[in-house]
Amino acid sequence: MSLALARKWRPKTFSELVGQSHVVTALTNAISQGRMHHAWLFTGTRGVGKTTLARIIAKALNCEALSNADPCGRCDSCLLIDQSRFVDVIELDAASNTQVDNMRDLLETAAYKPTVGEYKIFIIDEVHMLSRSAFNAMLKTLEEPPEHVKFILATTDPQKVPVTVLSRCLQFNLKPIPAPIIKEQMRKILDDETVDFDDRGIELLSHYARGSLRDGLSLLDQSIAQGDGRVQEESVKSMLGVVDDSLVRSLLEISLQQDGNLLVQMTDDIERMGASFSYVLDELATLIQRLSLFSLTVEGLDEELIPGYQALVDQTDEEHLQLLYQIVTVGKRDLPLAPNEKVGFTMVMLRMMAFLPAPELGSLPKAQKNKGRQPSIEKTKPVKKLSTENTKKDHMFGALNSNEEWKRFVSEKVSSGMAKMLAENAQFQSFSEGTLKLSLEDEHKHLLEDRYKSKLQELIREHVDVKCRLEIKAGVADDTLLADQIVEKKSRLDQTTKDLEDDPFVKSLKSDFGGTLVSESIRPSK
Repeated sequence: MSLALARKWRPKTFSELVGQSHVVTALTNAISQGRMHHAWLFTGTRGVGKTTLARIIAKALNCEALSNADPCGRCDSCLLIDQSRFVDVIELDAASNTQVDNMRDLLETAAYKPTVGEYKIFIIDEVHMLSRSAFNAMLKTLEEPPEHVKFILATTDPQKVPVTVLSRCLQFNLKPIPAPIIKEQMRKILDDETVDFDDRGIELLSHYARGSLRDGLSLLDQSIAQGDGRVQEESVKSMLGVVDDSLVRSLLEISLQQDGNLLVQMTDDIERMGASFSYVLDELATLIQRLSLFSLTVEGLDEELIPGYQALVDQTDEEHLQLLYQIVTVGKRDLPLAPNEKVGFTMVMLRMMAFLPAPELGSLPKAQKNKGRQPSIEKTKPVKKLSTENTKKDHMFGALNSNEEWKRFVSEKVSSGMAKMLAENAQFQSFSEGTLKLSLEDEHKHLLEDRYKSKLQELIREHVDVKCRLEIKAGVADDTLLADQIVEKKSRLDQTTKDLEDDPFVKSLKSDFGGTLVSESIRPSK
């Protein structure tokens, strides 16, 4: 039976340890110079290498053929420590042995010299779990241990360790491992294991590891099983319950447009996909942070994302983005307090809508506030009869024979909802023999829900007055109504900038006071 990747690829030397160079440098220098302290305390979150580092130190202190502070890994001492069978290295799990009697039994052996190695080493994991009496029992030995004894303590919660113990140890804080380093380590492991993978799949896994390489490798093991021996983006997304970036951008746009009906549809879609609402809030907060940064600089941003980000930034301002970020992060924190995650998520989205600032007037127009709600019951009014000519005029049927006609139809006939979002992102391909063919970019494939397609197909049938079938396939879709709207917004922004540059008052400010026009603060004229 094969070992789990986290165990199989556990570092055995200092040079194999990744992401903790600041600690490795200090320890290797101390070992090389022979300036070894009698007690170390390693702190840090789970899976960052605390116990692994303790075992490497134990090997380095007892290795028979040390090379530049790195244990050789071939001598009897190294091999036995790797197999947890070296009698002079005693490991204690403080979470399971909290009582003072366990500590006294352990310390009694400290008086005796090592049986095989040069040093007797005590590795105490999760040391903060020891009782107060157990800490008191070890204090004297920890302060003045015999020359042949070394203590290595590890904990995820150093605040619970008494200061009397902390003062007797050299303390090293192991940092969470950055996602790019975890990704590179995963790539190396998968290459060695001859497992097929794609970059996007391991990028998701490294991000979801949250700084813990051990957790990342456990997720990697799970994703290999999920993908039947392969690590692919789709199977990883299904396993982690994550959603596409385009869906997160759509959620933010919905909140800015205050479309309550669309919010209900999107929330149901996220629940149907089995995605984590907590993860969606994390991604939403990340998107808002990127938009705030985008309003100042585009440095380091993928050029393909710029038009979409610009479209979102045009609908808000920097102050509002700060408020939205606060709403999302506080909502994520309070999510466990909600009756269920869906309820908590929906309330966060509604809160984002409620605090949408109105331009100029300082409050939202009543009509906009009531958007998406059911209209109130009004008194019945007499209906004016339409003439035959007017009736025919209102029901004029159109044609869909080109992409321009398709965009005109979407603009005039598809009013709102996810069907509109689907239509705006689709490009006309052909319409023949009762079949209308459209193409859609891969990043918008989450819009291919049957109910959205059915709604769009119904509108198309009303427009062309024939029974038609709608086919939408993944492909190139760069000439869409949404793309035209982005180009139009950019054109208006350029014209607004030019008008400001040519304005006499602005010119006088620049010449008289040495002022400059901040292009990022300009918004297109309506």
